[in-house]
Amino acid sequence: MRKLIKSIPLSLIALAVISDYASADEKYDFALHGYMRSGILANTDGNRVNSVGLMPDGKWRLGNEEDTKIELIPTVTLKSDSGAVARIQANLTHQTKCTADWNCTDDDGKETQFREGFAELSNLDFAPGMTFWAGKRYSSSNTSSHQFDWEYIQYNGTGGGFDKMDLGFAQFDAGIYAFSPTDETKAYPVDRGDQGYPDDYSLNLWFKKIGGTGLDLELIGHRMNRNENHPTAAQKGYGATAVYNFDGFYGLTGGYSRIALQYGKGLAAADSLGKNGWGWANLEDTQSWRIVLDNLASMGDLEVSTFAFYQKDKNYRWWTSDDDGWGRSMWVAGIRPYHQITKNFAMQYELGYEYLDDKNYMGANGKGKGGLTKITVAPTLTFDSGFWSRPQLRFFATYAKWDKGVSDALDGSYDWSTGSIGAGGYSRSGETDTLNFGIQAEVWF
Repeated sequence: MRKLIKSIPLSLIALAVISDYASADEKYDFALHGYMRSGILANTDGNRVNSVGLMPDGKWRLGNEEDTKIELIPTVTLKSDSGAVARIQANLTHQTKCTADWNCTDDDGKETQFREGFAELSNLDFAPGMTFWAGKRYSSSNTSSHQFDWEYIQYNGTGGGFDKMDLGFAQFDAGIYAFSPTDETKAYPVDRGDQGYPDDYSLNLWFKKIGGTGLDLELIGHRMNRNENHPTAAQKGYGATAVYNFDGFYGLTGGYSRIALQYGKGLAAADSLGKNGWGWANLEDTQSWRIVLDNLASMGDLEVSTFAFYQKDKNYRWWTSDDDGWGRSMWVAGIRPYHQITKNFAMQYELGYEYLDDKNYMGANGKGKGGLTKITVAPTLTFDSGFWSRPQLRFFATYAKWDKGVSDALDGSYDWSTGSIGAGGYSRSGETDTLNFGIQAEVWF
């Protein structure tokens, strides 16, 4: 302890010297950005509860988040005398509920994760308008709905590529990503003579602002060797995404609006539609279609976020050994009005509906078909005005009601030994609704 105490002043002095050097050198810049959310979600019994929702990805997040997530993004920018720019970035994330991270442990998944670690080079003499990158990175084209807490375009992994090549008729981005979910990385290939383990390699090609319009087009190809857990799985896949970005809310008012159309087959379908790394159990003829409407209308002190999507899957199977797969469809629609009453006080409301129809779902009475409605009222303290202003402190009440046929989808758990879904916290008592309360802080900087 004494040695530790003696070392603290020396560490502070060293940090001060480095900081002074960095601030004095115009060619070196350090920035720290991040995100944080934390709060409590409890029901009328006084028990802590999980988020309520039916979808395999995403949920209506207002008044419906029970976890703590901290994301710190340190970035160093270097400038050379020639004008070239280097950017080095890491992403350190801690989340009490680790669901889709790359290096969650099998024990509890609650340690700090390094979700990014990459370098970029731009303004190079032979390609001044382009950016080249390599390492572990989120794609610069990832697109999410804040309201539904879901990235419907999400390509993450270790690889390399470039952004912003001028083709004349469009901007061109290209990259290759290698991604293997944690619980599959220890699986052997089907052919034990192969070294290593199967990985999902995805080639991602983006054509943006085609013809000077709001139209973007993505083409994706996947390749992954079969592993011992899924010996009949697909080894390849391809997909496409078309996105049209409108001016404002469909040209009617401020804000933004976009429509996305997505298709995938084989490894690019089902849980990997619009993503990479989650289709390792798909069949070669698994196919998926999706349409997404993602919007925000700004009308002064009133802003209204809306989100909706519909997805249809053919020959889908959920990480099982089913020979043929089955049909699945799902859709959601929701609205979140945000009213800034004073500069530092706002009222938020949310009404959302989710519907799931899974032909092989092990739900109540073997149905797996039905809907869920969620309503939230959230008085909010704000640092500044506007839907995107943060920090926010929210006090909320959330009511949710669902059909019995999808009871087990709420806070359900998957049993790998039986290939079925077990009852979760919301379905234990046999109730089909809940009233939850909580308080939450959300920050980004």
